[in-house]
Amino acid sequence: MIMDQAVQIVSRSYMRDHQSIETAKYAIDELSVPVVQLTKDTGIIPVIGEIDTNRAQHLMFNALDKCSEMKLKCLILDLSGVSIIDTMVAAQIFKVMDSLKLIGAEAVLSGVRPEVAQTMVNLGIQFNEKVYAGLQAVIDSKALLSHGAYIV
Repeated sequence: MIMDQAVQIVSRSYMRDHQSIETAKYAIDELSVPVVQLTKDTGIIPVIGEIDTNRAQHLMFNALDKCSEMKLKCLILDLSGVSIIDTMVAAQIFKVMDSLKLIGAEAVLSGVRPEVAQTMVNLGIQFNEKVYAGLQAVIDSKALLSHGAYIV
C-alpha cells in the first residue's frame, strides 16, 4: 500500500514535469520560426540556423496558421540565416510555398545564399516562384507594393 502511494507520487511528479518540458519545447519550436507582420497584408519568416524535420513542420504550421490568422496576402521566407540546406529542407520549403498558394497567399523567397543556391541546383530543384537575393531586394523590386502595401 505504501509502495503504491510512492509510485503514484513519483508518477504524478514525472507526468507534471514531462508536460512542462513538452510545453517548453513547443514554445521554443514556435518561436524558432516566427511570422512577423511587416505591413497590413505582408509578413516575413526570418529563418535562422539549421532546419531539421521538427522545425520544418513548425515552419509549415506557422506559415499557414499565421497567414490565415493575420490575413496576409504575401509571406516572405527569408533564408539569409540558413547556411546549409538538404533535400528534405528544400522540399519542405517548396511545400510551404505551394500550401500558401492554396490559401491565397503569395510566397516570396529571399536571402538564398550562394551555397544554398548551388545545393538546390545540384538537387535538380526547379523553382518558378519569386526569388530575391535578400530582403532589401524584395523591397526594391516593389514586390510588396503590388499587394497594396507601403513601406514607410
